[in-house]
Amino acid sequence: MTTQDKANITEEKKKRVPLYPGFPELARSDVSIYPSYTKLALAYRVVCRHRYHWAKVAQRRQFMNELHSFERLQANALDGVRVHREFSQGILSHKIPPRRYIQKLTPDPLTSHQRMRVEEIISGNVNFSNK
Repeated sequence: MTTQDKANITEEKKKRVPLYPGFPELARSDVSIYPSYTKLALAYRVVCRHRYHWAKVAQRRQFMNELHSFERLQANALDGVRVHREFSQGILSHKIPPRRYIQKLTPDPLTSHQRMRVEEIISGNVNFSNK
């Protein structure tokens, strides 16, 4: 290596662009851009939100298990459907899409009169002896 090459290398070292342009205090040797994570902890509101969420998930799972076991205890399938509709009406209603959306996805094979008859039978307000 000649003296000319050594001079070029020293010039390149002098012309280096600073690592953090505009922030010379970050280039000091005693400053780290990576903070220590030894005292890292989640905020208490985040911990409470996680606890609340997982308690809600566990409660919903327990409710659904009890509802399904109660449905299976019914004498026939129609009573099981009735029990499911009664107990889950206000609880699961936000999960069920509106009827208009369902009708767009799958057309109803029944006419409006047949649909009313099915709803009447399911509700339990029908007397089969008269018809």
